[in-house]
Amino acid sequence: MPENSAGSRIKAPMALRTLIGILLPGLLVALTPITNADRHPYIYYLRVFWLSASLLAFLFILFNALRKAGRLKWGTDALIVRNRSYSGKEIKAIYIDGPLVGILPEGKRIVPVNLCFRFIEDREEDMKRLMNWTEANGIKLKYKRFVKWM
Repeated sequence: MPENSAGSRIKAPMALRTLIGILLPGLLVALTPITNADRHPYIYYLRVFWLSASLLAFLFILFNALRKAGRLKWGTDALIVRNRSYSGKEIKAIYIDGPLVGILPEGKRIVPVNLCFRFIEDREEDMKRLMNWTEANGIKLKYKRFVKWM
């Protein structure tokens, strides 16, 4: 049960580095000329597959970054992130990388994109509240870069 029904406003981070990292190899593959497509049909299909996968990943990341702000509601023993509840026992660690916060669920090695966010309004107050919540629930708080995955 949340203590505060209003909660904190959160937004998905704008992943500019990730967008560029997906777009650049796709552009390199697209701009590389094919000298003889009849002689190398597998390379042609590999290029089509790579371009399709790059475009889908690019659109997914862009959609995630541009979606509307959500809410993080605080409970005594649970966090409600975008209307999904996570108890303290389901959370392995919480990563902080500058303004980004990532919640790592138990049994996972990589932070899911839907659990990566930044606070919108009062960042300092929300970060203090997050630190107090993790301390009260015995969750590891790590200040380092973390990997996000779709």
